[in-house]
Amino acid sequence: AVVSTQSGHYGRGKQLNKERVAKAIEKKLKETKKRQKGKTVFKRAEYFVNEHHKMKIDGLRIGRLKHRVVKVPENVKLLFIMRIAKTPGKMPERIRKILQSLRLNTLHHGVLVEATESMIEKIRIVEPYITWGYPSLRSVHDLVFKYGYGEVDGAKSALSSNVLIENQFGAQGMLCLEDLVKELFNVGKNFEEVNKFIYPFKLAPPKGGFRRLGDNFAQNGAWGNRSEKINSLIRKIL
Repeated sequence: AVVSTQSGHYGRGKQLNKERVAKAIEKKLKETKKRQKGKTVFKRAEYFVNEHHKMKIDGLRIGRLKHRVVKVPENVKLLFIMRIAKTPGKMPERIRKILQSLRLNTLHHGVLVEATESMIEKIRIVEPYITWGYPSLRSVHDLVFKYGYGEVDGAKSALSSNVLIENQFGAQGMLCLEDLVKELFNVGKNFEEVNKFIYPFKLAPPKGGFRRLGDNFAQNGAWGNRSEKINSLIRKIL
């Protein structure tokens, strides 16, 4: 009888000890969660302050750009633009929409565009995110032949066949890749249709990456107008 009573007391004691441990763990978890929540709130507040500051700076920069003149030589018909920078967090809506309209949503993608006043206006606003210039015939040729893809029957297809070009643009007098390149370089009457057919060029930064992304090319930085020197960059990329 004595042994049975001690066993019962031991069992109850063991159960109480488990309950104490469980309550202590639960209390610890609640305290940890509370501390983490406080840190999260602080981080969110810090994030929104930084975002507000960044958007304010971008707003001031866009305002200054209204008074900045960007000139392109009259004989230049074609421009090459490459996305070289991105922003941590949310991008100003106006800049995001322009980059989207240029099909430059992705870092290191490149596009060919017609050198019009409206295009220069767009470039001025998003310039710190891009580098651009006046591509040569050779540069356009190499971009198309090495990185050219088009949409054929709803699918992305490499531009590796003259038959493909003839099937797509034979009615417009283009029978081979060379004809396509000339149409793009000369900004021919079918430029818009051809350019829409071609996907943005999926490129890579030059070896070693872009240096001084925060500075203009004119100040030995990365972004902005490289004029004819854009061809040197294209050669390094290819």
